[in-house]
Amino acid sequence: EETEDARNRRRLRELAKEAEALAGGQDRKLQRATELVRDLVRDGFRPIVFCRFIATADYVAAHLRDRLGKDVEVAPVTGALPPEEREARVLALAQHERRVLVATDCLSEGINLQDHFDAVLHYDLSWNPTRHEQREGRVDRYGQTRKVVRTITFYGSDNPIDGIVLDVLVRKSRTIRRHLGVSVPVPEDPESVMEAIFEGLLLREQAGVNAQQLLPGFEEFFRPKREDLHRRWELAAEREKRSRTMFAQESLKPEEVQRELEEVRAAIGSAADVERLLTTALPRLGATVTAVDSTLAIDLTGVSRALRDVLGADGTIRARLDQPRTEDEVHLTRTHPLVEALAQYVLDTALDPQGDAIASRCGVIRTDAVGQRTTLLLLRYRFDVTTRTRGGEPHVQLAEDAGVLAFEGAPDDPTWLPPERAEALLEAEPVANVPPEQAREFIRRVVEGLDHLTPRLEEAARSRAGQIREAHDRVRRAARATGARTTVEPKLPVDVLGAYVLLPPRRGSA
Repeated sequence: EETEDARNRRRLRELAKEAEALAGGQDRKLQRATELVRDLVRDGFRPIVFCRFIATADYVAAHLRDRLGKDVEVAPVTGALPPEEREARVLALAQHERRVLVATDCLSEGINLQDHFDAVLHYDLSWNPTRHEQREGRVDRYGQTRKVVRTITFYGSDNPIDGIVLDVLVRKSRTIRRHLGVSVPVPEDPESVMEAIFEGLLLREQAGVNAQQLLPGFEEFFRPKREDLHRRWELAAEREKRSRTMFAQESLKPEEVQRELEEVRAAIGSAADVERLLTTALPRLGATVTAVDSTLAIDLTGVSRALRDVLGADGTIRARLDQPRTEDEVHLTRTHPLVEALAQYVLDTALDPQGDAIASRCGVIRTDAVGQRTTLLLLRYRFDVTTRTRGGEPHVQLAEDAGVLAFEGAPDDPTWLPPERAEALLEAEPVANVPPEQAREFIRRVVEGLDHLTPRLEEAARSRAGQIREAHDRVRRAARATGARTTVEPKLPVDVLGAYVLLPPRRGSA
């Protein structure tokens, strides 16, 4: 007679043979997943197939490699690989135009994949719905060049486990997100999640027969488990809702901070300012910049080795000021390291009297933008910004700001221009050269007359300090924040970084 252990081993061997017989061509789930992945690749997507187990990922990758053809590269990345090798395998796969990554959840966090992939297929449903968003967040994030990222939640309509995961977890998660606007993780209690899954599995109706009738007593045992899970989940959602109300970010009214937004945008510069810096500074430093279909081709071959090291770039760069359309294009924003390094280099060399600068602290031009002699002063303001809270120590920060003032006439009798007029004169274009001797004389008069200009410069610094304090107060009121007070004090004297004299064209000159 067979012992119970022998019977169990025999039954397990039979199950193993049945499972092996289903592999490959008989695996309906795998066959359908292959069709979905093939469709994604045909439509130009580079998908990631997320699996729950390492063995599943290796199995799916091997099958896809056989079925998708030699022109599609397929690679698995799982927790069996050390972190460095995972990243290296992803980068190697990214070298292929048509590619598919099969991964476990070891890649659902940490490595950014938006540069190389743009679709996600959930081959296995996770019992934690937050994991689904983490998977999709690897590709659907800032830097993704596709306007549409495709995601597929893959499940078996006749698979009890898949159906219950959808009913108990995934759909509940989406309902909370739809009502609240943010995701709330499932309560971290694997046992209660497991019990909720079993409750749904054992009590769902199949073939028109209520499982409760076949399994009396199970409903009374499992239903409270599911209800308790959902109750704690909803409590977590309520806490998140109260937290969002407390911190009140969604209560900020855009019109109340619009002025601050506009001032920040004006201060930090736009894409047009970045383009002007690149197309004017780089050619004077030896680079070749060519615009082709909204793409800048920047050839740094003629730039000095020292400057290439500063820029952290070499050779030819294909760049765009808006979102790149292809992987070989660089998105040059104002915060890109190359743009920041170039701006800092131009400023540093202009301030260094021994350097070979392409920008000057002083200059004189003739331009039809003015009708009489006009002087532009580029200023740097510095402020002590002190925040005091009830019962707390004052917090002091040093802030810097730049500004432009302009006046007509001589420094000892200036007629000051409105700020918007001064800003507009920064765009003035020269129409004629000024002899060096005359230029030096005009600049000498400005430098020697700075004492006459100091009261106006200090008045501008105090005015700017008041504007900064008012901006702090407006934002604090808009955020309904109380209990803090900010003072802003200018540090005098004001630094004059540059002086530029604009002369009208000579009579009869073109």
